[in-house]
Parts: sequence; structure tokens; C-alpha cells
Amino acid sequence: MHFSTSVWLSLLLPALEATAQAVPKQNYTCTNFMVKVPVNNVTVVVPPIPELPDQYAATAFANQITLRTPSAPDVNLTTLTKTFNISAEYCTPAKSGPKASTLHILTHGLGFNRSYWDFYLPGKPNDARYSYINSAISAGYSTLSWNRLGIEPSTIADPYTEIQGPVEIALLVGLTTLARAGNISQVPVPQKVIHVGHSFGSELSVSLASVAPDITDGVVLTGYSAISNYSTFFVANSALHFANVNQPKRFPPRTYSSGFLTWPDKYGNQYSFFAYPYFDPAVLDRAEATKYPFTFGEFLTMSALPLDAPNFEGPVLYLASQEDLIFCASNCTGLFGPDSAAVQSFNSSSSVETYLQPNAGHGLNLHFNATGAYKVILDWADRHGF
Repeated sequence: MHFSTSVWLSLLLPALEATAQAVPKQNYTCTNFMVKVPVNNVTVVVPPIPELPDQYAATAFANQITLRTPSAPDVNLTTLTKTFNISAEYCTPAKSGPKASTLHILTHGLGFNRSYWDFYLPGKPNDARYSYINSAISAGYSTLSWNRLGIEPSTIADPYTEIQGPVEIALLVGLTTLARAGNISQVPVPQKVIHVGHSFGSELSVSLASVAPDITDGVVLTGYSAISNYSTFFVANSALHFANVNQPKRFPPRTYSSGFLTWPDKYGNQYSFFAYPYFDPAVLDRAEATKYPFTFGEFLTMSALPLDAPNFEGPVLYLASQEDLIFCASNCTGLFGPDSAAVQSFNSSSSVETYLQPNAGHGLNLHFNATGAYKVILDWADRHGF
């Protein structure tokens, strides 16, 4: 395994400097569609406590999972076989070149939908400075982004018993398998597939490389360090607010039960996802207005995700935000060395590369220097023949 690491300072590498310049939107076509993705005999956890009856109970649960000495409750397991509707978007250059046959499958993290990969400010539809999809298209690639289970208009499944980590892994594997086999009519059969994740989406991408290493050619992990210790900051900051109380118009109780959770306000959003002063407050406002819930079931099963991929032999890129709160306690320096959990998770990989993006928090794509981060990913893809 080849390993390399570098901390890129903005004073030395202008490509990663914060920028206030608009980025023109490229000429490309996108198709939105729903795809039915089955999951078969997936092991899920039977919640060890009743559904949360009120906010007091939810906050108390947050206390329990952030204890210095947490106890593991006895859990029962069952299996789930079901087909879910998944909302997805395929984008490809208007003038297709050889790289268009490489498909970037983009998986967002908690608190977002797929617009994390194609973020625009209201009133600025042609300023693509925060859009990973626009940058990938500019480099000639095609993308497939999707709304994870529970993120409308994907199926709003049961947040306790169905929206769990193992189910979401199965959905990502299923979506990828359908795309590679040509069984999604809107998506041409790709020659190569790169999985690009953010945060929980990175965990799902690692898990895919673990359970189905042959269906991905390369893995890019953003907002992720393979260290779970610091996620308690996120839990404590959110206090597991009920989404149906926090934004009742967007998440009405008749559709979103007490198992759908969020953080309290835009300042909670800033605390977990943004590094001050390296973002536009208008971006924070937009991120808060368009946030999406996470679920009780996801918290219940995060420890069940297989986060080592010893049989994956393709190249891996970790692109960490220097000031990532959730996975680095706001300082990622020193967490990605050759003996780190991150690198050792891929000990059969042909290449594991790591980069720290300066002047950015956990929500990497929402900072001034997002396009510099995108360039790192796309240069990596080009160097590895994608």
C-alpha cells in the first residue's frame, strides 16, 4: 500500500485559498428520477426502548449516549426485506468526453439532502462556487447523487426500525449495482465508479467498500476520520430536538414522528458544520432553512457499520477539513498518519492519500474554499486514471 499525506496551506497553494469569486455554471444536463431499490434479509436492530414520547425523553437519550462510561443495552435483532423508492439525480456534460463514463456516486451525510453536492444560494443560480457537481462536470465526469432513506422524496420510512445504518448500506450497494448493470434507464452503464461521501455518507461508502469491494473502483471520503469519539459533540449540540417541533411546516408530525431529530437553530448548525469566519452567513442561513432530519435508528446502529475494508484494493482519498468538529474535535492535524485508523481501514489499498483542507469545518462544501477542495478530489481522480 502506498501512503502519502500533506497539509496544504493556503499561503503556499493558491488552489486552496478562500475565494469570494463567483464560479460559472457549466453546460450540462441533469435528470431527476425515482428508482426502486430492494433490500433483502438485512439485519436490523429492534430498538431497546419505546418510541420517544416527548422532548424530555429525547434529550435524556442524548445524555445517555454521551456518557463518559456508556453502557451497551441488550438488543434483539431481526431482518428486513423491503423495496424503497430512492430519489436520485444523474448529471453529465452536454458534450460528452471519455471521462463522462466515470460515474461519481455522491452520498450526503446527516442533516442534508443531495443538494449538499449541488449547493446554490437563492437568487444566484449561475454561481456554482459551492457545487461539487458543477466542478466534476467541468472536469468531464458524470455524477449520480441520491437522497438517503428518509429524505424526501425518497421513502420516509420508519425512523426507529427501518432507517438504520445496515439498511442504508444495502441501499447504496443496491443503487450502485443497478447503475453498473444498466438497470437504471436514466443512467448509461459506467465504465468506472467512484464513491464520494460526506460524513455519514463517507461511513456508508467505507461500508460499501467493505461488504462489496468489487463494485467500486475508488473511494473519496470527506468529513470523516474513522474516529468516533468526537461525535458526542454533535449529539450534545443537537440535544436531539424533534424535527416536527423545530420546523413543523416542513416536517409535520403526521409524517415525521418523534424518531426524526435535528439541532435547534442556525447557531447549532454553525457549531457542528462551519468554521468561522470562513463562510458566508447567507450560506449558513440557507443550510439551516433546507436542513433535513436524522433518525433515532441511525444513532442506534452507527456502531454496527463495517468501517474496515481489508479486501478493497483500489485507491482511496481522505479529504478532511482542518477544523472538523465532529470527526476531529476541530483539529484534524496528526489524525491521518500511516498508523491511523483511517489509513489502516484500507490496508490492502493500492494507494491511500490524505489531505487537510485549511479554513474549513465539517461541512466542507459550504465554505469559501470549496472549489479548492473539489480540485484536490478531481486531480486525484485524474492521476488514478479515472
